[in-house]
Amino acid sequence: MKTFITALLCMLLCVPAFADQQTTVLSSPVNIKKATGFLPYIDGSNDPVLEKEANNILQKYAEALVDKVGNKGTINYAVQLNRPSLVSVLLQANNEKKVAYKGVNLDLTTGREFIVYDFFTKDEKVQGTLGDYADVLFSEKGIYTRESEKTGYTAFVPYSKLMASMRIGEAGRLVQIAKLTRNVEGKTLTIPNGSLLALKLDANPTTGYRWIVTYPEGAENAIQNVGSSFIMPRGDDQRVGMPGVEILVFTAQEVGTYNLKFEYRRPWERLGSDSFNFTVVVKE
Repeated sequence: MKTFITALLCMLLCVPAFADQQTTVLSSPVNIKKATGFLPYIDGSNDPVLEKEANNILQKYAEALVDKVGNKGTINYAVQLNRPSLVSVLLQANNEKKVAYKGVNLDLTTGREFIVYDFFTKDEKVQGTLGDYADVLFSEKGIYTRESEKTGYTAFVPYSKLMASMRIGEAGRLVQIAKLTRNVEGKTLTIPNGSLLALKLDANPTTGYRWIVTYPEGAENAIQNVGSSFIMPRGDDQRVGMPGVEILVFTAQEVGTYNLKFEYRRPWERLGSDSFNFTVVVKE
């Protein structure tokens, strides 16, 4: 029986489903100069070489923090974000009244640190919302910033405030995405504020028809459309004019309950060929 279970686990570890699991972060005891404590140690990722580079970055910053507090005291950490390929950690060194912090945001697909503009466009809205900052620390619900390397990460911006500038191709790595189809009709979706909704709908834009959403009165800013794309069907026959799939992406921006209606019609016509509606409940 043990042999069977072991074999089953080995097979499961090789299937793509495990790509959705969180990154494994171990706690490793360390001695740096005269400081003692614990550091995060990333293990079990898909690329051992990149994993080693990420762990080396954590070690490097830990050593620099210990140096800032006088090469003695304690060193510790707190994981702020854990995704299948992204980890953000707050490192902290203490020596009596001396304290030093460093936020480290690691991308395990590159073995390097990631920054704000890896996930958000570099536009005035993002820059104005985040303001001037020395560096950032990603967390489960948003981004922490600090004014200088000598201060803590005290300012916070939720992802919901930046979602309109999200790079859609990277969104699923950072925030929750509710993936929906036509089967959502008549049902209710409950999601946290700041989440994304991606509707996958059959469409053929060459006919002039497209999916148009109707919001409840006053809810246009609560559920915002942040992008769309059209995917041709796979296969040898990919002629212009062939029907395919339209993907509509929305972001939840305000807490509340909203009934959304989707109609497949030409913009200049009042009646469409298809329609459906569903309810979105947005919670804190």
